[in-house]
Amino acid sequence: MRRPMSLTLRVALLLSAVSVASFLAVGAYLYATLQRQMAHRDDVELIAKVDQIRHILSELPSLASVAQDSKPLTDTLFGHNDFMLKVNAADGKALVQTSITSRPLPHVDSVPAGRPLTIEDIHDWQPAAGIGRMVRAAATVGGGDAVQVTLARERSDRLKLLRAYAVDLLMALCGGALLATLLGYAVVRHSMRRLRSVIAKANDISTSRMNTRLSMHDAPVELREMGEAFNAMLNRLEDGVQRLSGFAADLAHDMRTPLNTLMLETQVALSNTRSVEEYQLLLASNLEEYERLARMIDNTLFLARVDNAQLAVQRESLDLQVELQRIHDYFEMLAEDVDVHLSVDAPPLRADVDPMLLQRAVSNVLSNAIRHTPAGGTVRVSARALDDGIELAVSNTGPGIAPEHLPHIFDRYYRADPARTAGAGLGLSIVRAIMALHGGDITVDSQPGVQTTFFMRFKKI
Repeated sequence: MRRPMSLTLRVALLLSAVSVASFLAVGAYLYATLQRQMAHRDDVELIAKVDQIRHILSELPSLASVAQDSKPLTDTLFGHNDFMLKVNAADGKALVQTSITSRPLPHVDSVPAGRPLTIEDIHDWQPAAGIGRMVRAAATVGGGDAVQVTLARERSDRLKLLRAYAVDLLMALCGGALLATLLGYAVVRHSMRRLRSVIAKANDISTSRMNTRLSMHDAPVELREMGEAFNAMLNRLEDGVQRLSGFAADLAHDMRTPLNTLMLETQVALSNTRSVEEYQLLLASNLEEYERLARMIDNTLFLARVDNAQLAVQRESLDLQVELQRIHDYFEMLAEDVDVHLSVDAPPLRADVDPMLLQRAVSNVLSNAIRHTPAGGTVRVSARALDDGIELAVSNTGPGIAPEHLPHIFDRYYRADPARTAGAGLGLSIVRAIMALHGGDITVDSQPGVQTTFFMRFKKI
């Protein structure tokens, strides 16, 4: 498997790419600007030489003198081997011709003798290599004879120098890109020292050292947000580990009680021969302890499935009045046994909920309410429609919940009862998980010594 590229090398290559793009843009701009300036100077020089040739021709006495002594004309091109001068008489006879171009010149209009030349009068032509420039203009010899002057140039020394400049520019670009890559790698590697120190600090964190945190007071701005998020994650992990440890202790304690009861009763039963009735009583007692253990395991597995998104909600359109009445009938005998009055007040309402999860959530809250209601008290289950869903309420009279416990009663493994006789503290956590699965929530309002009410709100879908 191919090893992924390091972050340092990636950033260095990115810096190199940015540098190359910048060099290319600047180099292309400079090259284009210099090319335009040199081309403009060549054109100006071409016009200046044609004007000079026109002036020289105007001082010559006749056409014969032009053909006999062409030195004044050719001297204007001294040091410029890339120029080609041709002077023709009106009948097309060549009077002066300095050289032959690599390819024939195209036919272009001639500028009248009385009009000064401009840049627009210069034309491109295609020599064997590169691009040429030419101008054709009429002139008058001193004797009054008309001639035609053609001056062409294949490539100026300036443009040849520009070509060499392009090669040097490309070499400088390659060298600059290589230097930018090396310097970028060194700079990024140096900048990554802080990140490596953060990684080293993170490697020191373990379940036995969860209180370690990353120091952000001197961290770069780019790493501060990541460090704060990492510290927040450690806070959540530490809180979870502590709660899990407490849950393990509570669960072990709660499971030890029924297991000890099972072992003790079994040992006592085996110590002597018993009657069938005694064995039946023993099995009935053991069955209660097994059911208690099964509930603990079932609740723990339910929350684990919720945490791992392995529990799907099977929504159905239910009549809440019917469902709540069915739950009331199930708990009615339990309430009567502890002298608690249980009532349901729900109009015919329909809601799209999972029937099994609804029954479990309401049953958990209702069983808690009955257990914490003193004899002679009342427990009331009600339902009403909201603009955005349905609200179920379970209220009971009694001592209520102390204010210091209210923020934590829905936390997993939390129990306000220090006697540890009310299960593993998962009932209300399961209710909150069920409400979250339905997109709703659960809240509580408690007035100590008066009434406690749990509100379960199911959102419309």
